[in-house]
Amino acid sequence: MTGMDLNLLRAFMTIYETGSLTRAAATLSVTQPSVSYALGRLRKQLGDPLFIRSAEGMTPTRRATELFATIKPAIEVIDSTVETGRTFEPASTRREFRLCLSDLGELTFLPRILRAFGSAAPNATLEIIPMQIDSVSDWLMRGEIDAAVASVPIEGAEHREILYEERYVCVLPQSYTGSSATLTLKEFAALPHIAIDRSSGHYQADRLLESMQIKRRVVLRLHHFSVLPQIVAGSDYAAIVPLRVAELFATQQPVTFRELPFQMPAFNVSLYWNGAPPVSPARAWFRETIAEALK
Repeated sequence: MTGMDLNLLRAFMTIYETGSLTRAAATLSVTQPSVSYALGRLRKQLGDPLFIRSAEGMTPTRRATELFATIKPAIEVIDSTVETGRTFEPASTRREFRLCLSDLGELTFLPRILRAFGSAAPNATLEIIPMQIDSVSDWLMRGEIDAAVASVPIEGAEHREILYEERYVCVLPQSYTGSSATLTLKEFAALPHIAIDRSSGHYQADRLLESMQIKRRVVLRLHHFSVLPQIVAGSDYAAIVPLRVAELFATQQPVTFRELPFQMPAFNVSLYWNGAPPVSPARAWFRETIAEALK
């Protein structure tokens, strides 16, 4: 790879990350023929097709996957070194930042994040990437997101900052007339429950119930939290949610909440990101802004 053009490597990385020549061209702000030409040069220099066209897009070869793992951190170090020598001005930047949140995170965190982000960087763009808990580590590694906020450990993430401690409670319709503060196990087992898909990143309660061999009567399974308060308010259903979420729901709908009838460990909500020193001033500012808003 002696004498390899850095622009060719950027084209390679972008094709790998987007899985498409068209999307890579749009990301790099060049024409698609330019990206195709760059890929052709790389194929010739490296003696490998690098990508195979498929129904899913441009599928990387084994050689491409090996190269990406080496090239990605090297390019990041180069970019960070260059950026470190520049002055970052949040008030004038037009940069786009990408943050991964669950829909629950959107409900509870976005108002505070937007107040802090919009006030300091009114010309910047914030893109929220929907949480897929099994994909977050890969997204961080590929640089597809700048950071993620999650309540479960993100395997493979290089950095973590704990934002706050949280615990789970049981949210119920306001008309519920059971225990005043804590549900009994009998009451909990008798309630019809709403379960949230584990891909949202909230699966601690399910695992604990399974380990304790406590069965709940699940009558509805959802992939998103956003409709949960309306459903609970208009039914006799219950759901296990974080305390801050239950408090938020109680301000929006006629719902209440009770403590769970079993001991569930508290958990940490944390900010995750990747990247080796030197630290890009823009990314450092972004992470600090998110952390300050949520703490």
